[in-house]
Amino acid sequence: MKRKRYILLYKSYLIGFLFIFISALIIFNLFYIQNDSEGYKKSVIEKTIRINLIKAKRGKIFASDSSILAMSVVRHDIHIDFRSISEKLFQKNIHSLCNSLEFLFKKPKFFFYKKFQYEKKRGNRYFLLAKNLDYPHFKILRNLPIFNKGQIRGGFIVEKKICRVHTLENIGKRTLGYDDHRGKVGLEGAFSKYLKGKNGKRLEQRISYKIWKPLKSGNEIDPEDGKDVYSTIDIYLQDIAYHALLQELYISQADHGCVILMDVKSGEIPAMINLEKTKKNTYEDLRNFSVWEGSEPGSTFKTMSILAALEDKKIDINMIVNIKGGVMELRGKKIRDSHYSGYVEMNPKKILELSSNVGIAKIIYDNYKKNPEKFIKHLCDWKLDKKIGIDIPGESIPFIPKPGKKNWSSITLPWITFGYNIKLTPLQILTFYNAIANKGKMIKPLFIREIKHHGKSIKKYTKPIVMNSSIAEKSSIIKIQNMLEGVVKNGTAKKYYNTEYPYAGKTGTTQLNYWIKGATVSYNSSFVGYFPAKNPKYSCIVVISKPKKGYYGIEVAVPVFDKIAKSIYPRIGKKIIKKIKSKENWIKKIIKSKTFLFDKWIMPNVISVPGKEIIPILENRGFNVRYKGIGKVITQSVKPGNKLKKNQIIFLKLEE
Repeated sequence: MKRKRYILLYKSYLIGFLFIFISALIIFNLFYIQNDSEGYKKSVIEKTIRINLIKAKRGKIFASDSSILAMSVVRHDIHIDFRSISEKLFQKNIHSLCNSLEFLFKKPKFFFYKKFQYEKKRGNRYFLLAKNLDYPHFKILRNLPIFNKGQIRGGFIVEKKICRVHTLENIGKRTLGYDDHRGKVGLEGAFSKYLKGKNGKRLEQRISYKIWKPLKSGNEIDPEDGKDVYSTIDIYLQDIAYHALLQELYISQADHGCVILMDVKSGEIPAMINLEKTKKNTYEDLRNFSVWEGSEPGSTFKTMSILAALEDKKIDINMIVNIKGGVMELRGKKIRDSHYSGYVEMNPKKILELSSNVGIAKIIYDNYKKNPEKFIKHLCDWKLDKKIGIDIPGESIPFIPKPGKKNWSSITLPWITFGYNIKLTPLQILTFYNAIANKGKMIKPLFIREIKHHGKSIKKYTKPIVMNSSIAEKSSIIKIQNMLEGVVKNGTAKKYYNTEYPYAGKTGTTQLNYWIKGATVSYNSSFVGYFPAKNPKYSCIVVISKPKKGYYGIEVAVPVFDKIAKSIYPRIGKKIIKKIKSKENWIKKIIKSKTFLFDKWIMPNVISVPGKEIIPILENRGFNVRYKGIGKVITQSVKPGNKLKKNQIIFLKLEE
């Protein structure tokens, strides 16, 4: 009995001591909170109150006709919390849910059934079902069985995010570029300071684990939307250049290639295409070779050499040059003509037309060997040794060797004359040729016309930026223009000469890695020129690198230039084919055609054309396109040749 009494006493003492300890702890914390109230408040606020940044809406990029090229859209990532779904609800609706998902995601229903059963058993609370869903697909998904119960009962977790999309996908993707963790590229990177806007901020209070409620503090800052950039890109011309280049890359099995189109008078770039071969043997727009890739230009540089000699009155068009049988030896090195046709003597015009390495080297070496600085000075005066300074980041620094420097030797001068031992990018070469087309005025390439904010103009780029008011005397420009026209009429490009769409330019073929012993022989093929030959509207350069089938400029590059010129001629008011004189003939041509180069108001034949290529083109021309499927077009609601109206609905059925 006495022992039980002691046990009760011990228990009482223990409970009493516990109460005293808890009371002391409470009193201590009260004093602590009272004396350190600021610190306590701060810790509470940090856990329940936050200042949250509100991201600004990024501005759009428009084409020259105000069609959208790049814009920010909301995308949805969908996760499933299987623990939130009751067993009864799950078993009752799992079959109908999987049937719906089979139709939506084109995967067999048993795939979803097996996966969901497994994840339900595991109790997965964050299973990823779909990423980057657009709103129409998200709307369908949230109304499916189980998911229509919401997050609490149906486990349907939605995470919204802002994504940047390009409406033309692979057509000029690198020209549009990006501004993210990968860096600043293309128009997105160049004009990011205008496009990105200014983020806002607001005070928010936590009301549950992932839910925050805005609080009114009076210090809120609303986000400022980014400004819209109106580019010089012309969707129609971009489309023409893309398909012309893509077709030739497949034919020649080349490694990569690029096309740049430039407006002669304004300097605007309406089209810039870059395509590179992937591991899947497809061609994608991965790198901007037009701006970034500096290489030896080869024979396209002969125009610069001839113009320098014309300016210094070292030659005239009637002088005769002995080309020594197409082979010239200098300091133990041989210069050869790849197009030698048995000529012994040529005048400068014929030398450029037939692209004679020996002829051009002999002209420049004989006249400048004692004073090479004078020749190099012309190149520097034309700014060929400096970057153009375009808005798009990534332009390579050109290389022109200088007499007296380590990279100069006794054979450097003659090799420069036909485009070796120097480095220029396609855009830098085109800028020079555009100056020839523009009667000697060299202007800077432009990619932007205007910047607007909520429809109001902020900045305009309407005046051409003159880099050199006159690269040469008028007489020299006229002579070099006649020579470039002769290249197409009588020279290396005469295969493609046609009186209906005349153009002028210069072919180029450059051997790569020639200095590496035992290296595989490969080439760059190019053609740069302008059209029409008289009063030109556009200048254009085509460069195709490492083709496996054919390698001369006439075989690989000129066909691309020719297709582009023929396609654009009707747009600039020039005839293309005399036989097409009536509307009926034009419609017949469209009905037979499988291309996208069509009259805006007449429906083309798009059967067998990939939907991802034709749908954006039709939409950008102002039509309401509705489609089903994901592959090539197999049915079109509007017959080829029928007239189209603005906002007309066009139904396309694609392969499943």
